[in-house]
Amino acid sequence: MPDKRRKIEDVTLVKLKEYSAQLSRKIQDSGYVAEHILYVERAGLFIACEIVQNFTCSITGIYASRGGNSFKSNFKILLRCLPKRVTDLMRRIEEKSNIHNVKSGRNVYIEGQFPPKRNNILLVDDAIDTGNSMKAVVNFLVSKGYHQDSLHSCVLTTTRKHPEYRADISLFNDVSFAFPWSYTSKEYHISWELYNKYKSDICKQACQE
Repeated sequence: MPDKRRKIEDVTLVKLKEYSAQLSRKIQDSGYVAEHILYVERAGLFIACEIVQNFTCSITGIYASRGGNSFKSNFKILLRCLPKRVTDLMRRIEEKSNIHNVKSGRNVYIEGQFPPKRNNILLVDDAIDTGNSMKAVVNFLVSKGYHQDSLHSCVLTTTRKHPEYRADISLFNDVSFAFPWSYTSKEYHISWELYNKYKSDICKQACQE
C-alpha cells in the first residue's frame, strides 16, 4: 500500500527556478565542469536551461521514451478535475507499483547532431524514479562510443531509495514532486509555452554556432 503520510510537494515555476539554481551550485561545488549539457526530453529541458546559465557550453536533448500510452495521457482532462488529495494518492500508488519496472525498456534517440565525444557531458533530468530512463540513456551513449567516465548525471530529486540507476548528483532524495508541467498543475499550459520558448532559443543558438 502507498504511504499516505508521504508528502508530494507542488513545485511552481518560480520554485523550479530556485531548485534548479541550487542544483547548479551543487554541481559546481562538486568540481565537475560541464562542456556540453544533454537534457532528457522533455522535462529535463526546464532544469537544463537554468543550469546552462552557469556553464559556458552547448546544450541539446536526448529522448528516452517508454512504449505505450499511460493512463495519465489518456485521461489527462479527467485528472485535472480531480481533487489534489486524489491525484496525490494516485501518484503514490504509481510510485509503489511495479508498472515502471515492467515497462523498463526505453526508445533512446537523438535528433540532429550528437555532442562531441571528447567533451564532459552533463545529463540532466527532472527526477529519477526507477532509474530506467537514465540508465538507458547512459547505455545508449556508451554504445555509441562515449566514455562512461565523461558522462555525469544530475536530477532535482530521486524518489526511491534503490533505483536501477542513481544520478551522480541529486538535489533531493526520497522526495516526490508534482511539477508544473504535470496534467494536474495550474501552470500546465504556461509551462509548455515556456518549453516551446526554450526549444526555440536552443535552435537559434545552434544555428548561430
